[in-house]
Amino acid sequence: MKETKVPFQADISKAPVKLPKNNQEEHTGTHSISFLIGGAAGTGIMTLENVLSDAFRRSGFFVFSTKEYMSRVRGGSNTTLLRISDGPVHAPCWHADLFIALDADALDHAQERLGDETVIMADESVKHEEMDIVEMPMLESVKKVGSKRYANSYICGVLFGLFGLDAKMLSQSILSIFEEEDPQENETAMQEGVAYGKALKGVSLPDLPAAQPALTEALHLLNGSAASGFGFLAGGCNMITAYPMSPSTGVLNFMASMSRDLTIVVEQSEDEIASLNMVLGGWYGGARAMTSTSGGGFALMSEAVSLSGMSETPAVIYLAQRPGPATGLPTRTEQGDLDLAIHSGHGYFGRIVLAPGDLQECIDYGYLAFELADRYQMPVIYLSDQYLADSMGMLQTVDFSRYEQRRYIHTTEASYDRYKIVEGGITPRGVPGLGEGMVVSTSDEHDERGQITESHHVREKMVEKRTQKIARSLSEAYAPRVSGKGSIAVIGWGSTKGVIEEVLKVLDDSRLLHVHFAWVHPLNPEHLELLKKTDANIMIENNATGQFAGRLKSHDVRIDHTVLQANGFGFFADLLEERLKIVLKELK
Repeated sequence: MKETKVPFQADISKAPVKLPKNNQEEHTGTHSISFLIGGAAGTGIMTLENVLSDAFRRSGFFVFSTKEYMSRVRGGSNTTLLRISDGPVHAPCWHADLFIALDADALDHAQERLGDETVIMADESVKHEEMDIVEMPMLESVKKVGSKRYANSYICGVLFGLFGLDAKMLSQSILSIFEEEDPQENETAMQEGVAYGKALKGVSLPDLPAAQPALTEALHLLNGSAASGFGFLAGGCNMITAYPMSPSTGVLNFMASMSRDLTIVVEQSEDEIASLNMVLGGWYGGARAMTSTSGGGFALMSEAVSLSGMSETPAVIYLAQRPGPATGLPTRTEQGDLDLAIHSGHGYFGRIVLAPGDLQECIDYGYLAFELADRYQMPVIYLSDQYLADSMGMLQTVDFSRYEQRRYIHTTEASYDRYKIVEGGITPRGVPGLGEGMVVSTSDEHDERGQITESHHVREKMVEKRTQKIARSLSEAYAPRVSGKGSIAVIGWGSTKGVIEEVLKVLDDSRLLHVHFAWVHPLNPEHLELLKKTDANIMIENNATGQFAGRLKSHDVRIDHTVLQANGFGFFADLLEERLKIVLKELK
């Protein structure tokens, strides 16, 4: 019989892995401007976002973009916000410096985001009684080129011409994105737009940030879905089974695209129930498997989450949050599923819940999800949301060789007992066919071998065994990230990281410190001692009830103020700044 060796084989006795340190000193930006693009689904807003983001990056600007879109394939009114800056930017703003309306409906949809200083641009056929519009002969110009589908290239050209930017950078972006679809026609439309933008007079434009090409040329543009996917690959994921559900589908699509070059089993399951059960089957057979879903799909997985807990089978679940209940707002964002992730499933068993806050954390905690699931033999739930999944930012090149690889699979002997009682509760995990042992697993309570039992004595031992695993994972939990040395803590978790960082930088108040949680369950009480010594604690959450604030309160952490939002948007830096100012006045 051919001997099979487990690559990166490790034992639970080894100290936990450490995430690679990010040693890059982040340049601090001082000035940014924002572009808001509005129009119906199907008019190419995403194309505009992709072309402009890449072109601005090539031009030496730091770029961040995010979007809000309706639950429909065509029609409605959607917006994409794009910010460019002379330094890293990780959050959106509500008010726009320049607004591009692709149709008349977009003007009304975005009206409350437009101020007196906002430059509003639209095709000459678009009219509005209350707004001064800078007109473009967009449709007429692209008809001459050949089709209205070149309108996006024309608009990009107008912007670059209007701001006097190097059109060569825009041309490179257009050619790279449209290399298989009418590249020459899109180039021609872009040049028409550049010429018109240069000729426009009397437009009061915001000042451009200073370009930083030496800093941006080595950075990569990607969204949260792709960053999470890269993290899962760094963690050794080689199997994903999922049923598509917005906004989690981005990860499924990313992993499917990577399967062309990497060995990854990708299966679109018939439903969410099947997908997680297939994941458990994958881990049982030796794979590193995951599923991706959103709130309604995760609700269907509850029984399989319990099966993971009882059978001590690892599982990784990517849960991209959106507003509920029921179908709710299927294309909007909210941090509303934390309680669901922590309490899903029946019975008492361990699980770990992670919630990354930016692109680098998406990679780090995607990797960590697989390491932790394998190490503790329990489900790991990775919480993202529509805002984080769909937002696009910039990231330095990642050295994936710095992520230590481990596989906690052991060759079994004939006497192997899958659930042998051991100190710490984590029995060495075997898989079928690797060694001489029989790997027995069941959803019922079981003895050490894995045979079904109803003995209350055995039950007590197995409950204690699973409890010891929870205690070990708790002792090895990652501490929150603390920035600043003040006495008033501004607390956030998951995707609020970037917006809180920006607001605190703008407020420049020495009393404030930022406490960011990416490991949100279970919480190590030692990590919360700081929050019991502060003068005040302010909780910022993208949900209606303060779910994480409730978790902290259960650990005797005082929460003095909550800043909550549950309208389908993520937090905007300029609006959050005003809300925090009000809270801080109350604390004086």
